[in-house]
Amino acid sequence: MKRLFNLPASILMIAFVLLSISGCEKRNIGNVEEGTKYSAILCVGSWPNTAYYISSISSLTGGTISLKGNGAEMTGKVYAQDVIQRDGFYYHANAGSGRLGKYHVENGVLLIDKEIPFSYLNWSSYTWVDNNTLVIFGDGKGEARYAIIKVDKMTIKTGKLNLNPIANGFGAYNIGFAEYRSNKLFLAYTFTSTDWTQYPNMPVYAKSFVAVIDYATMGVEKSLEESRSTGLGGPNVYAPSSFVDENNDLYFISDPVNIYDYNRPSAMYRIKAGTTEIDPTYYFNFSAASNNEKAPAMWYIGNGKAIIRSRIAGTSIDTDHYFCVVDARNGTFIKKLDLPADKGERMVNGVIVEDGKAFIAVNAADRDYIWQYDPATDKLTKGVEFVGGIDYILRIEKLK
Repeated sequence: MKRLFNLPASILMIAFVLLSISGCEKRNIGNVEEGTKYSAILCVGSWPNTAYYISSISSLTGGTISLKGNGAEMTGKVYAQDVIQRDGFYYHANAGSGRLGKYHVENGVLLIDKEIPFSYLNWSSYTWVDNNTLVIFGDGKGEARYAIIKVDKMTIKTGKLNLNPIANGFGAYNIGFAEYRSNKLFLAYTFTSTDWTQYPNMPVYAKSFVAVIDYATMGVEKSLEESRSTGLGGPNVYAPSSFVDENNDLYFISDPVNIYDYNRPSAMYRIKAGTTEIDPTYYFNFSAASNNEKAPAMWYIGNGKAIIRSRIAGTSIDTDHYFCVVDARNGTFIKKLDLPADKGERMVNGVIVEDGKAFIAVNAADRDYIWQYDPATDKLTKGVEFVGGIDYILRIEKLK
């Protein structure tokens, strides 16, 4: 497969324009097709000549997926990768085009439930407070900003976060993971340069932070500081890098290359239940355990275990990726899964967790499958195959 993107994500995000504004009747559930439980966002072509589709998946464990008669085109409405999905509805914000929208697929067509003017922030991360409340975060004109969205009516409340001021020599906030737990928001951030003449050797700020925010007031109670690694989670509108487990412990992993830091390791951290401090007894150096690989995405699979989509060492964020299993609770590396090298780019939401199993989409060099991994038996099983000239599997989603 060819590489999809070669430019920084922040440049690409402003290059897509939502062309149409309309409304349709409000629905309680949005489905790709009636009765469909899963979907995939797929790409055909190579940058800049690309087209994006939402395709229904009838089964994760067998059969084939083709765009022939089974694909709602997104091109010209929604940029494919930074899309949030919940209960079959898709949400997308694009500050460059000035639109925030809610969408669903019906009869093979992507329909607009509602679009509202929105250019307040360049969204990068989000968390759900409840089924109807979505909180999004991003930089806006050198300020850390948020928006609270009630998704049933698509009403919005915006504000600014009192984070640490941007350091000299840097021009914007880089927002990392976001999680909601026990009436508090945990938001990672650092600072990034806006001088792209230096790309790819961008200045790196040597510290990252986790803001602890009171959800009721959106006041920042404190910012936790970390310097052993940088880039605490990437923008989770693309893929997750944090989770809250059954014990209400919060785990997150860093991806230094995401902020052009090619020296520090990817590392996992924990904020234990009932606390608002990074656990001083816990530090899992993932890179040291995985031949210096970095960790752009992570999914929790239960019982303290997680799947990490790792990237081979180097300066490129769009190089070969692999999937491995870690014991997050104990901070240990278990194994690299015996899967083909994933040739997809970094911004891939490639795992669905269901019934204690992980379903993993792999953009391979030849044939592309969703694989089933059962941690109870440590068994990998080949599942549904993508056929018919699909170039990239960008996201797989459980709809409800």
